[in-house]
Amino acid sequence: MASTAKKTAKKKTAAKKKTAAKSAVKKKVAKRKVVKKKAPVKKKVAKKKVVKKKVAAKKKVAKKKVAAKKKVVKKKVAAKKKVVKKTTAAATAKKKAAAKKKTAVAKKKAAAAKKKAVAAKRQAVAAKKKVAAERRQKAKENAAAAKQKLQERVAAAASAVAAAKAEVASTRRRQDLLIKMAEKKETAVARFVESWSKKEMAKIEKALQPKRRKRRK
Repeated sequence: MASTAKKTAKKKTAAKKKTAAKSAVKKKVAKRKVVKKKAPVKKKVAKKKVVKKKVAAKKKVAKKKVAAKKKVVKKKVAAKKKVVKKTTAAATAKKKAAAKKKTAVAKKKAAAAKKKAVAAKRQAVAAKKKVAAERRQKAKENAAAAKQKLQERVAAAASAVAAAKAEVASTRRRQDLLIKMAEKKETAVARFVESWSKKEMAKIEKALQPKRRKRRK
């Protein structure tokens, strides 16, 4: 914005100078015409004035040429400055674009790093969940195995108890049978003793009875 304002100001000053120079030239031409109209009778004085005017005109032309050259030089310098400014502006624009690209690349890299970190966190969480699930599964399996062992032990104990109960029942039956057999034995022995004693007593009584003599014929 400042450069454009300077350019416009320079253009205005150059236009003012041109208009001033044109007005001065017009005034001089008008003066020359007036001088020609009001020329004195003396020719020498007129020639000197003409020479002076020519010299002044030549000086003015030289000055105009110098001013024009200066203007051209100034324009060239301004154009060079504009080119330099444009080049510097283009360079700064390029630098800004490169910086923007770098920032965009850095942002992309940061976003990729964030995504990688999020993915790593998710993977870590998934691994933790997997490990926890495996532990739970192992715990369930161990609990099931322990329950199975307990059930087997309980079943073995129950079978052992049942066998012991069966043995106890069989031993009780045996004892009952033995008691019954002993009772029967005792009764049988008692009967046998009674019958035997009766027989023996009968024999003894027979033996004690007097023997009858046989009659001789």
